[in-house]
Amino acid sequence: MTAATLSVANALKGIVSASFPAAGFVAAATPETAVQAKALPAGLRPPCVLILAGDGVYTDSTLTRRQQFHLILIDVLAGTNDARTAAALGRFDALQELFPAEGLSSGDIVFIPESFRLLDCPDARAAACLTVAALSPSS
Repeated sequence: MTAATLSVANALKGIVSASFPAAGFVAAATPETAVQAKALPAGLRPPCVLILAGDGVYTDSTLTRRQQFHLILIDVLAGTNDARTAAALGRFDALQELFPAEGLSSGDIVFIPESFRLLDCPDARAAACLTVAALSPSS
């Protein structure tokens, strides 16, 4: 990660950590490949949020840097039948609620939700991805 990306990622981690005490960075090509990994980063246990830096662009006309970040919620399916799925979906709703549609400001960064989806897990875990765009002044 570049210094600018790391700065934005740390601001994002601060927001997420207020509701999800287990949050950390992950390096992967896509959210799907991050979920397929057999082990989580050291010190993280479900439910946790993995922060994956995505694509970014500079907009010359507004001197704005726009970068995607994928927030990957990993949870364990505990309980039976519908109750375990409902619990995992409730945590994903809680993650989405951190980022209102009108955007969330943190210093000179504005986070805007772009998309969300459930991810396929190979084991007894549940996973979902919220993609947010971070808008910040370009340096």
